[in-house]
Amino acid sequence: MQLTHNLMDLYFNYNGRVGDVKGAQEGIEEFEQIAKTASTEEEKLRYEQAAEKLKTEILPKMQKEMEQLAKELGLDSSDIGKVAKADSKESATLVIRQQPHGQLLLLNSYGVGNYYHNKI
Repeated sequence: MQLTHNLMDLYFNYNGRVGDVKGAQEGIEEFEQIAKTASTEEEKLRYEQAAEKLKTEILPKMQKEMEQLAKELGLDSSDIGKVAKADSKESATLVIRQQPHGQLLLLNSYGVGNYYHNKI
């Protein structure tokens, strides 16, 4: 069985969200560093507020979405936050696999809203 477009969207959205979360975490660190070395009080305040908003409002939403996508892909909690690779043994719980000739296949049938579980 070949993959549906919906599952491929899920796969690419998860990997994209992993990159977004990592980028936001790096942004928080960068903003905090800039705030520490800011030349004016206004600049310091602006960067502190930006880092705090990223930390408390934006990042939690992104992480929640990443976790939801990971569950739908069948990833273990230890794999959440890592880029999923269909041709790798690193993501042993991923619901899809790449065959030697390059075709991506499902390990079981997929339906929207269904969660894959590798212990079935």
